[in-house]
Amino acid sequence: MLTQVPESERKRAEQILNILRGELVIRVEDFATLTIARETNDQFRILVVTILTQNCTDVAALKAYRRLDEQVGVTVQQLRNANIRAIQKAIRVAGLYKQKARGLKELAQVIADKYGGRFETALRGPVEEVRISLQQLPRVGPKTADVILGVLGDPTISVDTHVNRVSKRLGLAPERAGYEKVRASLMQRFQWKDYNKIPLYLMAHGRHTCRARRPLCSSCPVEDLCRYPKKTR
Repeated sequence: MLTQVPESERKRAEQILNILRGELVIRVEDFATLTIARETNDQFRILVVTILTQNCTDVAALKAYRRLDEQVGVTVQQLRNANIRAIQKAIRVAGLYKQKARGLKELAQVIADKYGGRFETALRGPVEEVRISLQQLPRVGPKTADVILGVLGDPTISVDTHVNRVSKRLGLAPERAGYEKVRASLMQRFQWKDYNKIPLYLMAHGRHTCRARRPLCSSCPVEDLCRYPKKTR
């Protein structure tokens, strides 16, 4: 159960979100998972491209997904039966391609065995129960599970490296918090109807302004609301 935060903190969080909304343009094509979700309702395909984004840029992940679709196919049966080297070759551009290829093949096997080849079956039930079940699948950790659920409209917030960094600098999450505490802190501060938007705006802000090295604090639209002690000038 999420603990309560002061109303002032929720208002500050809303201020930050409203400013970022006014300053940033979120383009679906900048996010591999959103791009594929726009193209198809196939949840398994959405899962595959999300796995490909792990430790990888969205541009490279999308390119790997396209090649995988052309050269191997992106269905449970096709990946289950594919030669592991064929998968590796197709997704090489995504980085960690050997681990990802092995994980995708294992994932297809588990879904075939446990869910009769229908990944959508794994998505039925209360959100938190589904979230736990998803993390039992190969190559699916908390972030990947939250990305999938968020794209499907369920109330959760995914935390990637940008979201983690920006949240802590802005004071939206504790400095030393791990994944689950950052996620919970954000969910406490924002309204559930905005949960699927929060990662997009924080990621975009982290990519363009609140960078890991030498953040552009002097041109930051939310500088006045930021609690980061090492601002650059």
